[in-house]
Amino acid sequence: MATINALDFTVKIDKLQKSQFVAKTYSDELSSNQVLLEIEKISFTSNNITYGVVGEQMNYWNFFPTQSGYGIIPAWGLANVIISNHPDVQVGQRFYGYYPMSTHLLVTIDNVSSKGFMDNTEHRQALPPIYNFYSNTEQDPTFTPETEELISIFRPLFVTSFLIDDDLADHNFYNATQILLTSASSKTAQALAFLLANRKKENGLNFNILGLTSDKNVEFVKQLGWYDQTISYDEISRLDTNEKSIVVDFAGNHNLQFRLQTLLSDKLVCNCLVGLVDWQNLEGEKPLPRKGAFFFAPKQARKRQKEWGLVKFQQKIGEAWLQFIDVTQSVISIKEHIGTEKLKQLYLDMLSGKIDPKYGNIVI
Repeated sequence: MATINALDFTVKIDKLQKSQFVAKTYSDELSSNQVLLEIEKISFTSNNITYGVVGEQMNYWNFFPTQSGYGIIPAWGLANVIISNHPDVQVGQRFYGYYPMSTHLLVTIDNVSSKGFMDNTEHRQALPPIYNFYSNTEQDPTFTPETEELISIFRPLFVTSFLIDDDLADHNFYNATQILLTSASSKTAQALAFLLANRKKENGLNFNILGLTSDKNVEFVKQLGWYDQTISYDEISRLDTNEKSIVVDFAGNHNLQFRLQTLLSDKLVCNCLVGLVDWQNLEGEKPLPRKGAFFFAPKQARKRQKEWGLVKFQQKIGEAWLQFIDVTQSVISIKEHIGTEKLKQLYLDMLSGKIDPKYGNIVI
């Protein structure tokens, strides 16, 4: 029996700035239906910080348990099978999915098809299935050397954006004439702005899409071409407060929420909370006049899968995705971070908001 050395990147649950690498080993003798994957690359966006901030409330720490008081932040990426004790999963196969920030992942295979498999490891069975499916990249023609890193960065975020757009459309956009996206340079906001702009153009809808962002990112957001107007946080007083408005909040900044709620008052017809990019400013001195509703993507996904069927659901996302990825290749540059120290530095930079939105970050 041989052992495989592995490494986990763990963070302190109650103090995210504190992190450590934890060494572990796996045996090459696996139980029935187990497979050991070696993680090749993962994407890193502000969405991963949200996973950490709401890890306890939303059960994100439960996907990849580690030592007490610490957690492993999940990330989307690619991994290769290095040991298999399942007849339908072969060594060398490559899978895209939800991985720990680690070098390896041990899974228990269930529901295998040519498209992929479900991880049926006991502690994951009660978690949303959308996170437990691993796609066989050989069966997905969109995985090419030119697109696979963009897929790792954007696909899970795009699905969230697709479901937000779909939910808003399902409610006839609450008859709003103004849709405001905070943290407009973030990857999930970019995808949502693209989808809203397309829907607006194709259906002749009467609303304006506004991107709210920091001063340093105003020009980048303008260049995307998906927002009708870009406003820096310092210029929020320029907002038209007479328009019925939707806020989709990716920032999570308490004081920003207070200002928006106060300015828009009863014209704020929907306050959709999504991300926590500005996680260090989640609280403020003044209580919010009203609370928003946190958007939980799996709930909307289950609703649509039930109404449309799984095949149609996947088809609709796929069609929208192909349009988006075609455009995004000219907008985002890939930046690779190789090794443990680079991962740690990227994590700290992401925590403190020192990230250039024109880059898509990949850890190898």
